Amino acid sequence: MSQAVILPPPTELLPDGTKLGGWWHDAEDTGRIVCDLCPRGCSLKAGDRGFCFVRENRDGQMVLSTYGLSTGFCVDPIEKKPLNQFYPGTSVLSFGTAGCNLGCRFCQNWDISKSREVERLSERAAPETIAQAARQLNCASVAYTYNDPVIWAEYAIDTARACRAVGVKSVAVTAGYILSPARETFFHEMDAANVDLKAFSETVYAQLTYSHLQPVLDTLHWLKHETDCWFEITNLLIPDENDSRDELRSMCDWILEHVGDEVPLHFSAFHPDFRMRDKRATPLETLLQAYEIARRQGLRYVYVGNVDDVEHQSTYCPHCGKLLIERNWYDLSAYHLRGDRCGHCGGKIAGRFLESPGNWGRQRLPVRISQFAAPSAAPSVGRGSGVSASAAAGQTPPVTPEKQEQHKKEQLMAAQSGTNQATDPGNVPTSPALTPAQEAAVHHAACEVVAAGVQGLPAKASDATLAGCAGQLVMGAFVTLKRSGHLRACCGVLGRPMRVLEAVQQSALRTATEDSRFPTISPTELEHLDLDVTLLYGFQPVEARGRDRVKQVEVGRHGLHITRGGNAGLLLPVVAVENGWDAEEFLQHVCRKAGLPTTAWQDDNARLLRFEGHMIPGDFDRSVLASLQHEPPPRFTAADLTRLADLCRQNVLALMRGATPNYYLPGCPDGTVEVVALSVRSGDQAEPSTFSQMSLRPGVPLQATLFTLCETAVKTLSRIRSVPQDLNRLQVGLTLLYDPAMHGTAAQPQLDGVGSQRRALLVIEHGKSAWVFDPGKSVDQVLQEALSAVQAGSPALASVFSLAAQSTERRLSVSSVPRPQTGPQVRPPAVAGTFYPGDPDQLAKTVDDLLADGDVAPADWPAVLVPHAGLIYSGRLAAQTLRRVRIPQTVIILAPKHTRQGVDGAVAPHETWSLPGAQIASDPDLARRLAQEVPGLQLDAAAHQQEHSIEIQLPILARLAPRSRVVGITLGAGDWERCRALATGLAQVLRSLQPRPLLVISSDLNHYASDDENRRLDEIALQAIETLDPAAVYDTVVARHNISMCGVRPAIVVMETLRQLGLLGRCVRVGYETSAAVSRDTSRVVGYAGLLLGPSS
Repeated sequence: MSQAVILPPPTELLPDGTKLGGWWHDAEDTGRIVCDLCPRGCSLKAGDRGFCFVRENRDGQMVLSTYGLSTGFCVDPIEKKPLNQFYPGTSVLSFGTAGCNLGCRFCQNWDISKSREVERLSERAAPETIAQAARQLNCASVAYTYNDPVIWAEYAIDTARACRAVGVKSVAVTAGYILSPARETFFHEMDAANVDLKAFSETVYAQLTYSHLQPVLDTLHWLKHETDCWFEITNLLIPDENDSRDELRSMCDWILEHVGDEVPLHFSAFHPDFRMRDKRATPLETLLQAYEIARRQGLRYVYVGNVDDVEHQSTYCPHCGKLLIERNWYDLSAYHLRGDRCGHCGGKIAGRFLESPGNWGRQRLPVRISQFAAPSAAPSVGRGSGVSASAAAGQTPPVTPEKQEQHKKEQLMAAQSGTNQATDPGNVPTSPALTPAQEAAVHHAACEVVAAGVQGLPAKASDATLAGCAGQLVMGAFVTLKRSGHLRACCGVLGRPMRVLEAVQQSALRTATEDSRFPTISPTELEHLDLDVTLLYGFQPVEARGRDRVKQVEVGRHGLHITRGGNAGLLLPVVAVENGWDAEEFLQHVCRKAGLPTTAWQDDNARLLRFEGHMIPGDFDRSVLASLQHEPPPRFTAADLTRLADLCRQNVLALMRGATPNYYLPGCPDGTVEVVALSVRSGDQAEPSTFSQMSLRPGVPLQATLFTLCETAVKTLSRIRSVPQDLNRLQVGLTLLYDPAMHGTAAQPQLDGVGSQRRALLVIEHGKSAWVFDPGKSVDQVLQEALSAVQAGSPALASVFSLAAQSTERRLSVSSVPRPQTGPQVRPPAVAGTFYPGDPDQLAKTVDDLLADGDVAPADWPAVLVPHAGLIYSGRLAAQTLRRVRIPQTVIILAPKHTRQGVDGAVAPHETWSLPGAQIASDPDLARRLAQEVPGLQLDAAAHQQEHSIEIQLPILARLAPRSRVVGITLGAGDWERCRALATGLAQVLRSLQPRPLLVISSDLNHYASDDENRRLDEIALQAIETLDPAAVYDTVVARHNISMCGVRPAIVVMETLRQLGLLGRCVRVGYETSAAVSRDTSRVVGYAGLLLGPSS
């Protein structure tokens, strides 16, 4: 007799702490059960887990395997969920679990949602514990987030009920991928939800999330018409995937028709992650375009997110249009609501509001949930859960408001070197008095803790007295690791008086495990590292104002810590000495570290602290290394590797045949590795087709990645019609890389002790990478093969790594390097309708207006610099500059590469540039010659496909010189040597051309500072260009001031080309302005200049 279970059975927890689940039915006569929770309908035989990984068939019943296992507990602002109209300003206790029922290629929380290391990542937390934590932390709500709570509905529902019993609200952050039977029960317990509407296209849903659109729309419609649950919608805009105007209009029209005009809509910026690292981040302009579309279509509450834009993050009254809530990220300033009424006109505002807003602001407070556990019997913990019975039952006395405030303060003060938390000067004014023996004990203890942390062992000092200085007080400590002078990791703790032992142990452990700027540290690196300990003391506010603050900073003595708004940064005293900075440069760099303008130290709103440090330098302690294995044992056995490879082969065959694959292999190791590579070949095929995924930090989840690579392999082979006739001859190999170690740069590799038998070499240069595993070659040979594969243009910028390798293949090499594309003969316009009018008549009128400021006699100039923003912003200055030049029959435009597409040095191969109502000829012969004779240049259409910086100049050139031919070159990153080599090749070609082409540098100046700060930085850049020294321009703009002049490398190449041709004798400014001249927004501008470059008069 078949069985169907709707609601979760009202039973106690199972002995291992898991719980019987609901929403499933028997598949008759098959021994399987079918999950009815979400539209996937996973059919599970005994022992199987569903696509989500957390729901499993255990002895013919559905079990939620992650019940009570949670991760990521912290207190956030409610606006971060994002919910802007649900008790604004209040705090929310956030947590999640492992797993997910979607397969989003762009997942921003994939290290949690795709992880199979549930026990390692999680804490055990009963629903009642979470509710009590929220209450004691004064949180208005609890958010079920990070991964979709739909898949752990039983746990979320029980927690929501416990929260409701103590007066705490519940918030679901969900993709809405849930079926009707479960939908009612789940959302009945929720007070609010943010539903992630990932696109308004079934194609995008199918290809990028492995799911479907309609069930999400059904959820949204149901929430509006069948519940009182407040909800808001988020749409993550991914460039070229779901951001077309038509799709956005259709989505807004659907929202308006089916859920009404009062549901808030958030447009959020995509950041490259998980399996879409090749995509560029969402430009602010795209978010603002979506915002305007939604408002024009009639939606009342629209927001942009993940960007700094106060105007479009704020709430306005739909009745009178006035500001209701002003938001700067998550800080609320202006608040003009009286309950749910506009404080200006009295109009009703949709949402849930208190009489006054909360004041949590931007704070993020990590929480140790075990501190809030009630003194009740804990569930028994099964073998392999990773949680001891004592830990599961652990508890602390109730947290009083006073204790919680102190705990909150301490949490907020804990800091990494890149922290953004506040710091209290404290009361430790003098340096600890340490003898040489005590200094040696401190250094030895730090080495012990780092070594233990790197190996995943319990980390503590063997001498808890530190030769008698453990109890002395300091204000914190930092531990710094370097290899041959290059930073490897640096983290610390600071902000309150603490014992030296506590400070050293905490900072050393964080340095060993938490510096996310670098890959995790390998035990094989320790013998090559230097370790410095800096004990902090003497924190004092810099009381002077403005530029007088320079006088209170003494280089070599003081370190600096700055905070302004939600930004903060710290630099240790030694940093200024090592870099040769004076006091003002030190202040500028600590601002840069905080993500602030380099003049922010002069701002009265910036809190500036100086402090001192007692530094204990030294080599990594050899006595600590004695017990280390130089090369850790293999993580996987040969049998494990074979089983995983066999699983992949079975899944590839199943997917090719349309059968059901296995998502997970029980009893086989899982976890996080840095590289997974699948190699597929048929029969006697010599070279396999290879599919791989890489992430040096935080890594990729092994088994989830294997399944995704199997899907990718099948789709790719089917598309290129490479599926073998005889599937039984299909061979699948597997290579796993882990334990990354850093080895300097390709210019100065440090490969001592690295063996090619067990380790692969990886080279990364900007967005390009290549790795090689070949036990039959020497390390030097492997490195040369990797360098050749990555096509390193700037060896000093190419980083070298080694990784432990295990493979079923004899050897394998994988490169991720753009391949040049031939493209069409006619390059179609990419930004018509956005950067300039798409209508031919409107475009013609726009160009007429740009050129309307009187007649100017053109003169002979070999090169110009013109801006490339939209024509309404910088077109007039570009037009006024170009009209001053006698334009020859050929123009070469050198521009920066703004997209990830294509090669770094790309010459457009097209014969014609197309514009609305016009066409401009290129010069294919010259383009081919440039690609052949200039090192670092290749013919490539991909880099030009979406690039705007050349296209934006074409309407003006078409009017001024309609018969001229235009060759376009885009340049990616590169150091001074690469720029000089490009210039040498370009000069050699130009020497043979008469008349010589006009060289056009397409470049804006600094981006996105305030108008005053942008003008200051732009003047520095312009003065550097006016020195007529290309090397000085590189040093000033790139190395010293980090000015975000996007076309600095094209400018350097052109200047060096002119210098080699004897044509660089003067620079004339035509004009300068910022985007504020048009936008009227002085808070965030872009600078524009028009320059003429040529020989002396």
